[in-house]
Amino acid sequence: MPSLMDKPRLMEKLKNFHDYVRKNNGQIGTKQRGIDLNYNNACNLKCKYCFTKSPIGDHAKETLDIDMIASIADQADELDIFEFDLQGGELLLRPELLFQVLEAIQPERFYLYLTTNGYFLDKEMAKRLADAKVGRVSVSIDSFDEKTHDEIRGRKDSWRRAMEALKNVQEVGIDPYLNITVGHYNAFSEDIEILCQYSDNNNYTTLLNVAVPSGMWLKLDKMKEVIVDEKDKERLIELRKKHKNILRNIWNPFDKNYEGVLGCNTVNRMYITPIGDVLVCPYVHIKIGNVYEQSLKEIRDYGFRIKHFNEHSSLCLAGEKTEFIQKYMSFDGQSIFNPTIAQEIFTEEDYVNSKHDTALANSVQA
Repeated sequence: MPSLMDKPRLMEKLKNFHDYVRKNNGQIGTKQRGIDLNYNNACNLKCKYCFTKSPIGDHAKETLDIDMIASIADQADELDIFEFDLQGGELLLRPELLFQVLEAIQPERFYLYLTTNGYFLDKEMAKRLADAKVGRVSVSIDSFDEKTHDEIRGRKDSWRRAMEALKNVQEVGIDPYLNITVGHYNAFSEDIEILCQYSDNNNYTTLLNVAVPSGMWLKLDKMKEVIVDEKDKERLIELRKKHKNILRNIWNPFDKNYEGVLGCNTVNRMYITPIGDVLVCPYVHIKIGNVYEQSLKEIRDYGFRIKHFNEHSSLCLAGEKTEFIQKYMSFDGQSIFNPTIAQEIFTEEDYVNSKHDTALANSVQA
């Protein structure tokens, strides 16, 4: 059964992160916390809102090199990064490759988790993941109604298998996370409340992701349906107060009053694609480097030189900050494989360049 206490290097990094956040008034600042790694984008489902465009087979055959993955993990450990989120596509389509990746990362150094649709996560697979020291499995559920979920996912039986996957990982001691996407279209739906209560009743953790207009949802005329408005944001806060097991990446997990906000995690959680491009996050498809061309430290340092990612934002840039979305996330054809190049869209005024700003950035990074 996986245990954080069995990973002393991880515990050291978690303490460093906690101490940094506490000293920084509960904000994440420029302390990097994680890597979101999409080493292969192939998938068995056809989700209507997929941000990686895997339903259209976008770069499904490309795979990040195992030696490069090992190098990324070594660099991440040196940078005090404590968590790895393995994403797709659907990584359990090629389980043997997944276990090669896990071995290359050396899970004893990280809080390592897998984001999956759960379709292939039976009891045997759950045990193998536990043996490989995976600490958490996040399974996405789009509705408590089976038919609705299957329709969104584009495959019959996907709801049943996803629900079983959560039970399977819980039985072997892996933290089960029920992922819910919340947008303007469903923020006040009964379905969201039912899912939150179901997760609560089963001792799962609920991870709320706000809907973002990227990937398959990159349509300006649909933006109002997708992006949460002020009332929707209040609804998320209500859910956080009511269900103590609910998390968002921008919320402060150390705040026992369930009110603190770490801030937007752009660059704090860099997203790496199967071709090595590094984006500021999974949903903001802006490229700040490539792991085959620069070190993680060089890429991180450049990313935090950009004011939008350096300065604290209590809102998710990708899903809540309309001005940012309209200006930087609305380019035709923009995707994880066709990202906007940061150097091409940001001007001198977008960078931390004054002596005061540079000194502040350096002091916080240290």
